[in-house]
Amino acid sequence: MMRLSCLTLSYGKQFNSGQMDIFRFLDTCRALNLDGVDLHVRNLGGTERSHLKEIRRKCLDRGLTISSACVTTEFGRSAEAIPGEIEKAREAMEVGMFLGAPLLRVFVGSAPSEAQREEAFRRGVDALRRTAEIGAGLGMPVALQNHSGLTSTGDDMLRFYREVHHPNFTLLLDTGHFAGRDGPNGPRIAGLTYADYYHSIEQVAPLTQFVRAKLYDLDANGREKWIDYRRVFNILHGVHYNGFISLVYEGQEDAMAAIPRGARFLRSFLL
Repeated sequence: MMRLSCLTLSYGKQFNSGQMDIFRFLDTCRALNLDGVDLHVRNLGGTERSHLKEIRRKCLDRGLTISSACVTTEFGRSAEAIPGEIEKAREAMEVGMFLGAPLLRVFVGSAPSEAQREEAFRRGVDALRRTAEIGAGLGMPVALQNHSGLTSTGDDMLRFYREVHHPNFTLLLDTGHFAGRDGPNGPRIAGLTYADYYHSIEQVAPLTQFVRAKLYDLDANGREKWIDYRRVFNILHGVHYNGFISLVYEGQEDAMAAIPRGARFLRSFLL
């Protein structure tokens, strides 16, 4: 059964302005009748145990599952930065474990230049394997999200999956960040089209335990302009995907107005 959650970063402007904090976010998700919440560590408002206990209890009181924890990491650009990035991931895993999140989302990042792409890939493989090993000791699976850079295509993601080759490592499917799609954000690779974009989704869908559904430009019914979500959900149903769909809004419209429409739209494919 697919369930619907929302990523805290969808309300980035509201968090930044002080209009929203983690507890208002939980109230908002409950009002939207969501099944879960997707938490980035930067939006928690602190990682003290007393504060995390309150977040856990507020989720329970609202009937909300913590669908994932996520942290922003960059393993590709600099070998010197990797120890600090792995430590950042370890700290986020400990927070996620305490909250009861089932997995930690990480990024691998980008190469410093195209000429250094293979070197950056190898650096990323090693860092992801080390992160997955730390997660194995803690009991927290590590999921690599495609997010441009070294993960711009399905082939890129499958190569990381093969090369990291760790039982505690998995893939997270982001519908917005494969090359070939028109519209805002996402990677651009000359010659790739929507056919390549949907093929990348088809490649990763059988391996993923978590899906982030990007929304950028919604009509009055919440339908996304740049992504054919009927096609995306047909792919997910075709591989019997059983997990969370996490709404991620990255549009220009006020999130408080756009996200309710987007949530109703995505929910229509889960029935």
